[in-house]
Order: sequence, then C-alpha cells, then structure tokens
Amino acid sequence: MLSKQKSLLFFVVLAIGISGCASYKRSRIDVRRVQAYPCHCGIQGIWFAADPCDCPEKAKQGFYVDVTKRGFYPVNLVFENETNDRLLILREKIELIDASGNIHRPVRSTIMFDDFEKNEMAYAILGFGIFSYMSAEEANEKMEADWREKEIPDQLIILPDRKGNGFVYFQLSEGRTIKGCKICLEAEKLESKEKIQLELTL
Repeated sequence: MLSKQKSLLFFVVLAIGISGCASYKRSRIDVRRVQAYPCHCGIQGIWFAADPCDCPEKAKQGFYVDVTKRGFYPVNLVFENETNDRLLILREKIELIDASGNIHRPVRSTIMFDDFEKNEMAYAILGFGIFSYMSAEEANEKMEADWREKEIPDQLIILPDRKGNGFVYFQLSEGRTIKGCKICLEAEKLESKEKIQLELTL
C-alpha cells in the first residue's frame, strides 16, 4: 500500500513539474522617453528610438524565451510626436539593412510563434497526461497573444504631443546578428503630407 502511495506521489510531482515547464509569463515593457535610449534621433519634431533585443538576457526579459537562438530579433520602436500633425508609420516600409546592403523586412509575430510553439501532443504521447497537455496549450495561447499584442500595428498613427511604440520582428540567418545594422523607416505627416525618412544604426 505504501509503495502505491509513493508511486502516486511520484507521478503527481512529475505531472506538476512537467506542467510547470509548459508555462509562459507575460512581461511588461517599460517604455521610456526617446532620449533615454542609447539609439535615438530627432528630425523636424519627430523623435525616434530603437531598442533591440539583441542578446539572450534581453530577449528573455521581453519574451520569456531566448528568441535570438532561432535567429529572431525583436526591436522596440519608440516615437514621440512634437509636430502639429498626426504621424503615420507604415509597418511595410520598415527595413533593416545589414553591412552588406541586404534588406530585411519584419516578419509577423505568428512566424516567430510557430517556430517556438510547444508541442502539446508530445506531453500526452509521452504519458504525462491531460494536465500537461492543457498546461502546454494554455502556455501557447499566452505566448501567441503576448507576442501579437507587442507587435507594431500595420498602421501606427501618433497624435501631436503623444508617444507610440511597438515591436518589429526580424529573422536573420544562422550566425548573423542585428548589431551594426541600420533600421530605416518613413514617417508621414498626415495633414501636410510631408514624408520624413528616419534612420538609426543599431
């Protein structure tokens, strides 16, 4: 009888351990003033900063897992609008240019999620039970939602005297990093229709 109780306790502890591994914790991104970031610039009343997650520690802080190990590099773009116009930032016009002149465009958060999605069925197949399966499924849902919510929208509109921000996700080939790359984008003043080119070296 005692042996059965020990066996049961072992499997309960194992199930809890597996479930604990299949977890995801959302993190809040602290958005500061543009001038507080090392990588920033200001042009005609438009302030722009880029805060890259270019190392494992910073990636884990923002996204719970080290997304850089699969070649993904999230960059938080922070804007301050000190003009009298509304500003429009189009996601499709954001580019990352490496030292060789290659142009990389942002990938969707779903691309990064698909690469990191935990295999829920593996837990059930290995015999860890429905609790582990449900835990992995819940972790996937939280991870996908968090990465999507942090992503910059297709069209970011920033009102006068307001701030705006959002992450863009770049995927580079193995062995490459975004250090030394240039990030380029266009800000359009909606009232005057003037287009301002913004550029930063990461």
